[in-house]
Amino acid sequence: MSKIKVMDELLSNQIAAGEVVERCVSIVKELVENSIDAKSSEIKIYLKEAGLREIKIIDNGIGMDKNDALLAFERHATSKLYTKDDLFNINSLGFRGEALPSIASVSEVELKTCQENIGTLIHIKGGKILENKECEARVGTTITVTNLFYNTPARLKHLGNYYTELAHITDYINKIALSYPNIKITLNNDEKELLNTDGKGNLLKVINSIYGTEITKKMIKVSSSNDDYKIEGYISMPEVNRASRNYMTTIVNGRVIKNIILNKCINDAYSSYKEDTRYPIVVLLINTDPSLIDVNIHPSKQDIKFSNFEELKQLINNTIKDAIKDKLLIPKIEIKEETEEKYENYTLNLERDIIKEETNNYNNEYKEKIENLINFNNKEEDKYIEEIKEEKNKLPELYPVGLVHGTYIICENEKGMYLIDQHAAQERINYEKYSYFLSHPSNNTIDMVVPIIIELPSNEYLIIKNNIDIIKNLNIEIEEFGTNSYRITSHPTWFPKNKGEQVVRNIFEQIIKEENNFNLAKFNDHLAATMACKASIKGNTRITIEDMESILNQLRVCKNPFNCPHGRPTIIEFTTYELEKMFKRSI
Repeated sequence: MSKIKVMDELLSNQIAAGEVVERCVSIVKELVENSIDAKSSEIKIYLKEAGLREIKIIDNGIGMDKNDALLAFERHATSKLYTKDDLFNINSLGFRGEALPSIASVSEVELKTCQENIGTLIHIKGGKILENKECEARVGTTITVTNLFYNTPARLKHLGNYYTELAHITDYINKIALSYPNIKITLNNDEKELLNTDGKGNLLKVINSIYGTEITKKMIKVSSSNDDYKIEGYISMPEVNRASRNYMTTIVNGRVIKNIILNKCINDAYSSYKEDTRYPIVVLLINTDPSLIDVNIHPSKQDIKFSNFEELKQLINNTIKDAIKDKLLIPKIEIKEETEEKYENYTLNLERDIIKEETNNYNNEYKEKIENLINFNNKEEDKYIEEIKEEKNKLPELYPVGLVHGTYIICENEKGMYLIDQHAAQERINYEKYSYFLSHPSNNTIDMVVPIIIELPSNEYLIIKNNIDIIKNLNIEIEEFGTNSYRITSHPTWFPKNKGEQVVRNIFEQIIKEENNFNLAKFNDHLAATMACKASIKGNTRITIEDMESILNQLRVCKNPFNCPHGRPTIIEFTTYELEKMFKRSI
């Protein structure tokens, strides 16, 4: 008896659904792409419980007649590709004909569509047709998906929680809105509007809708072309950067793609202007002849192959570098006017001498707050100093004698000569201090004179909301503030002076970056390392002998005085014997 059998169509569709329908965002992606291919000028996405309960897509595209509506649920049925030659000249987002049958095999789908004043309703559950009839005529297509993964419980169990699923959907819709500024796109979840673009073709207005005004003001327009490719879009000033590559949006012929080499090329163009571990915000639209790219190399169709790839990389690199060079790259300090408080014309400066002059004009309440800001480190550091006094010195007594290139401290003792990297050394000192504060949290906080307002894209806002307990456990007072914004009103007293907003943004970035893989111990370690780097003296900075002695004394009591948190050496020793040997004084 034969053991090999041809599987039935429903089973094959459920297997295909494993690749096509991974989570809620996969369904939204496939249906929105169908709406775009149907030449829609307006697409509305309605979610219930982040799509876990219901996903509804409404468009005003060309619609389908009754025969096409039914045929659309057959596997490999498509209106976008007919011959093998078409595979090498794809102008649509979808082309395989797998999305609708895959979705219908693992959920309940209701399709309403209209073409030539005749409406059609198709109702399918688990791949089986329950209804096929005429309905009211409305231009375009409405498709509703419910009971997702009801017949594949293993897949249902591995869906993310409410905020995770909603963040993924929002991130995708943001990117598709950037790809098609000429399409009016609306995203609603549980009757709350998350995105609404006007569809008038202004890409900068879409960027503003997603990233906010502060980011939009620091975007640079770029445009260039060669024989094969045309690129245009917006790139951020180097000072505007993030911890994740997710902010580099590359769009090829209207398709959002994820190409590691292309992202590296974009980031490399910024290499002289920012840290290597930071990434710019970029929206880059690449247009080319469809015959020069291959989109059929990955099930998600989010990676593609390019012909003449080196020429494209060179075009991108030169265009970004030229755009950056044309701009004045000196960051501007913007003074925000506070209208609700008594200090509305006050420019906050935490330098002690300036504060003492300026605060005379304000009432005692605000004087007290500012004085707290000046001295906020003292109590926390006293406790930490008591702890490290118990540490055994791991370095010998060292005597500073000078500085090389404003970076390396020269020291000596009876055993030889030492070179110390002043930044790496202070980075180690600060890292151990912040690690201690994070592992020994206290309730000591300080109220901010001017609250920090942080505006986020909607997908990131949701990730922070899902992890807000982490922030509160760090004794940061945080509250929602308007649409997609948070307000920070107090923070721990051990935060570095003048670095409150920077530290909070670093915390946000780490939570957003890790999301589902969040680990508190790793988070604390990375946060301590990041804050230590930001708070430490930089290279090529002249310091006094007293400053050198202070760094050496603190370094000597560190648990590991030999490396910075990133593994670089803090100190190099040249023994007296080695020095004499180099100068041929000794054999």
